Amino acid sequence: MTPQRAALAADLVVAWLVDRRSPRDAMAASPLLRDLPAAELAAIGRLAVAAIAGMRRHEFVLAGPRGLADLPPPRRALALVLAVAVATDALLADGAERWFAAVAAPLGFARLLRAEAILAETADPLLRFARRHSVPDWFAARALAAFGERADAVAAALAQPAPRTLRANLLRVADRAALAAELAAAGVATRPARHAPTALHVDGDADLFATAAYRRGAFEQQDEASQLVALVTAPPPRGKVLDACAGSGGKTLALAAALGNRGVVTAVDPHAGRLQALRVRARRAGATNLALHEVGETAWPADVAAFAATADRILIDAPCSGTGSWRRRPEARWSVDEASLAQLARAQESLLDRAAAALRPGARLVYATCSLLPEENVGRVRALLAVRPELEVVRVAEILGAASAAPIADADGAVLSVRPDLHGCDGFFATAIRRRRPARG
Repeated sequence: MTPQRAALAADLVVAWLVDRRSPRDAMAASPLLRDLPAAELAAIGRLAVAAIAGMRRHEFVLAGPRGLADLPPPRRALALVLAVAVATDALLADGAERWFAAVAAPLGFARLLRAEAILAETADPLLRFARRHSVPDWFAARALAAFGERADAVAAALAQPAPRTLRANLLRVADRAALAAELAAAGVATRPARHAPTALHVDGDADLFATAAYRRGAFEQQDEASQLVALVTAPPPRGKVLDACAGSGGKTLALAAALGNRGVVTAVDPHAGRLQALRVRARRAGATNLALHEVGETAWPADVAAFAATADRILIDAPCSGTGSWRRRPEARWSVDEASLAQLARAQESLLDRAAAALRPGARLVYATCSLLPEENVGRVRALLAVRPELEVVRVAEILGAASAAPIADADGAVLSVRPDLHGCDGFFATAIRRRRPARG
């Protein structure tokens, strides 16, 4: 740890405290970071991310329930960065106590060394869990109810750095082994992921965007769990797929590759900027079987609705709390509250109703979220099936085969259910729902 690294990481935290800019966006906009080596940029980013993710814990340890709200943002941010460094022993050999006192006086540096004891003094188990794991109260209550004795492991996993994971683009490379060999020749070490056959984890902080493999579209950065959702969608050969919440298109491109540029993937999203980013990614990836449409929040235009009525698969990667991906977006934990959870629930219900109404007999609706909350996952599916008896779940074990599904499905093999504490990837849920074909008379 150097003063420069701490100061630059604190600048990223200030950007979030003041403007709610994510560390990723703040790094992209910072002229001070532009020429730094990739490894140093990665270290600065990790420090800032950990400071934001651990904000509630560190501020409570340092200053009690009120936290550091009375400090001006630059001092508050640097105190958080130094607290992270102390918690990982990175500063203890570098005059941390003197440095910290100069930044955050009159806060007690010694309290950081007694963090667990201070946290244990909280009598309320829900509040103690929320402070220890630096999560909002609403998540603490739901995690304790959903995961019981595993709740601590789940929350602890969400505080760990996410792996850098790639999807081998089978439109450009034969398989992930070929991609691994190409990257190894460029000095990038990788290892196969456990569950998704196209996934590679990257070891180290190599600049992936400087590689020839990136420039020719041989890979996309995509978490293993997200790749598994595309696998569960399982479009038939030359099939028609509607990606109804495409965003910037990670799953869209995975589906295009799964189809081998045959068939068609129609990707829709309300945000023109995301679709433009997808166009750029698609050109690099060599995906030519895409149709992109900007849509409204509440309805599909006539051409999209007509496509949905003939599609083999409709993928709803629904807007959600994002709790399963907090390792990648730590600031998101402070952006969701009970009111926004209710708003998200209404959006999920509306999207499911729209897709279910369009689904033709024999076609499948795949509903997915990067959420760990049962109310956004199995709860939402049960509610849909209760009012639409013409629909049925297609078990993941049936789609992927029992052996492949067993490690990543629920106990019944019915739905995709992965978590960072158990699978090492983001938390994701997905289920395939089919409209029954009419009985023959």
